[in-house]
Amino acid sequence: MVRASYDKSGAGFVLALTAIGCGDIPKGKAAPGSTVLHDAGATIVGAGDGATVMTFSCTGNAPAGDMVSVPAGDFTMGCGGTDTQCRDDEKPSHVVTLVAFEIDRTEVTQDQYAACVQAKACAPPSCAWDCTTTDSPAGCVAWPEAKNYCAWAGKRLPTEAEWEKAARGTDGRLYPWGNDAPDCTHANMASCGAHAEPVGMLPAGASPYGALDMAGNVVEMVADWYDVGFYQVSPQDNPTGPATGNRYGGRGGGYKSEPAWQRASSRDWYDLTDASEPLGFRCAR
Repeated sequence: MVRASYDKSGAGFVLALTAIGCGDIPKGKAAPGSTVLHDAGATIVGAGDGATVMTFSCTGNAPAGDMVSVPAGDFTMGCGGTDTQCRDDEKPSHVVTLVAFEIDRTEVTQDQYAACVQAKACAPPSCAWDCTTTDSPAGCVAWPEAKNYCAWAGKRLPTEAEWEKAARGTDGRLYPWGNDAPDCTHANMASCGAHAEPVGMLPAGASPYGALDMAGNVVEMVADWYDVGFYQVSPQDNPTGPATGNRYGGRGGGYKSEPAWQRASSRDWYDLTDASEPLGFRCAR
């Protein structure tokens, strides 16, 4: 798989994951002919005598994260106006009308996700975590498990439209904080740090509704299937993306992402089994 955004997120081949410190073969990226299984507290990669067991020793008791409210109404989704970095999948810009919703103030943390694993409602992450970094984003979690966590917490993944409105509001700003070019006070991005930071460390990057880290730190999964041309046919009211697909959308650049990926309208896509340290999520309801 090759795409322009591949290197900016870190989600991808097994070797790439090993290089950034995520440990053994991740869920869904096992070698040909092997299988990936899960049990509470362990990830089992492979089959037969060659199987590898990755024990998950982190514990957690953090409640689901607090949320910010996003009111009902219209906003302009996509790229246009004065933005000179528009990609084809961000066009055309179009008006979307959403009902009111809530979205997590921060990305789901390791401590929160570990509580779900302890409850046997979520599979362990597919790479080794530092159990002391409890406030870091929960990485190495594949899309189905992110959905499982949100359901366990009484929530769901946000739609792509909800995510973008929560990130940029209704005034057409380029970034969550406004139109000023991103720097390390706004977003943990390429050249700012080698790893994800604890969530909520950069209040200067807050969105109009008070959501944090919607640019930088980790790329965030959304509920929608990804389609490069969906904006050309998207309904105006409460769009939920294509009816079917084989890859999902990711939003908000991560700590490996260049500044262009921090734009609120920037879109990316991932395979269902992608799971790496720079890929995380937050929930909505």
